[in-house]
Amino acid sequence: MGFGLMTAGFILLFNPVIMLPVIGDILPDAVGFFLIAAGLTRLSSFIGKLAEAREGFMKLAFLEMGKFVAMLALVRASGTAKPLVALVSGLLEAMLFIPAVLNLFEGLSFAGLWYGGTAIYAKKTVARRSGTREIEIAAALRRYMIFFYLFRIAATLIPELSELQMYDYLGTVDRRAFDMVYFKPLFYILFSAAVCVFGAVYIVRVVRFFRSLKQDRPFINALEEKYRRDVMPKTGYFIAKRMKLVLALFAFAACTSLIFPLDNINVLVGFISSGFLIAAAVLMLPYEKTALWSVVLGAVRCGLSVLNLIRQIRYFSDYSADAVLRVTEAYNRYYGLAMTEVAEYLFALASVLVFAVALMKAVKAHLEIMGIQTDNAMYSKRNRDLETYNVIGGKLLLTSVLAILHYVAACAYRYLLVDFSLVLVVTTAVTLVYAAYAVYSMRVIDTLLYDKEIELM
Repeated sequence: MGFGLMTAGFILLFNPVIMLPVIGDILPDAVGFFLIAAGLTRLSSFIGKLAEAREGFMKLAFLEMGKFVAMLALVRASGTAKPLVALVSGLLEAMLFIPAVLNLFEGLSFAGLWYGGTAIYAKKTVARRSGTREIEIAAALRRYMIFFYLFRIAATLIPELSELQMYDYLGTVDRRAFDMVYFKPLFYILFSAAVCVFGAVYIVRVVRFFRSLKQDRPFINALEEKYRRDVMPKTGYFIAKRMKLVLALFAFAACTSLIFPLDNINVLVGFISSGFLIAAAVLMLPYEKTALWSVVLGAVRCGLSVLNLIRQIRYFSDYSADAVLRVTEAYNRYYGLAMTEVAEYLFALASVLVFAVALMKAVKAHLEIMGIQTDNAMYSKRNRDLETYNVIGGKLLLTSVLAILHYVAACAYRYLLVDFSLVLVVTTAVTLVYAAYAVYSMRVIDTLLYDKEIELM
């Protein structure tokens, strides 16, 4: 029932995180959270609290992907950017991780009560000065998980705070003053060692707990019987769950299509946005084969984005954008780069438009098999489906128009940058409008069609 995947996912969270683009998170937390969410997929289909926990871990996975992008941006960022990223990401992680873990154990407790589990309520005797007392293993693990993750966040943030030390150059400077940033490598070593020590205990406790759940055969058999009898026959439910992820991935693809330059180098590389789009298209392939073209076009865009990143780094290491007005070699290299970027954005636009068409076809097919299937004097499924189809079609059409405007602005970015310094403001505004409407449209589709199908469970 997914306990093995959950174990593997939680184990991947044990390592220390260092805010360095090269080192970073040795075992990516996003992978761990995705594994936990995958492990909860079956149980979340009929236990509400586990569905909430799964949603929380999915949010954490996407947050960690955003954190990875931010760490890439730190390659060319100032030192004070690292404490900011560590603080903001740490606060968001804590706000999501604590409720997710609480929902996880509450859901498991309910499952144990409802389906005859005994391992979830196992206790152990602990010796205290005042005597011995029994504590629940699950409750103790829940507390330790939260403690360990919060300590891990603190161990990531504290070494970065040394970057915030400032000197007052007005008056006398004491020769005995020292810069805390020189001790930063030592902080990394000390806090990483502490995280590893606590992490070893964390791994042992996690493995023991989930292994005991897997060995509780009556409990596992009851869960499997419930899943086979009540969930597996609901084909619409599985379609809705998959399509919800498709819509979320497309929304992330739109949000990460922003041009975010540091020293004129776009750190939000195109393969990030196209990677989300390709994942969404692959998930939609069983329902609409047209999505395969979106995968192909997105893959070409990924290759071009890597090429353009290399060319950007090489050019802006030697010249500035306005060097094209003075240096012939800079002129040739810059506009060669601009042309390949135009090609990249055209492939990106084509992949988005093809995806929108495929999504519209998939929605049309899903409307026929989802929702209430009976007609009566008060309710006409055909008319209701037609109304829903028109609303969704309008949203996707406007999303496509905004995508065209966004990628036209992106194509013009390099050409206008030489003479128009505010071009980044214009392209950013257009992209934000496109991304915001794409997120809104995906949410509308989800609410009108797929959320309702899951509610029927």
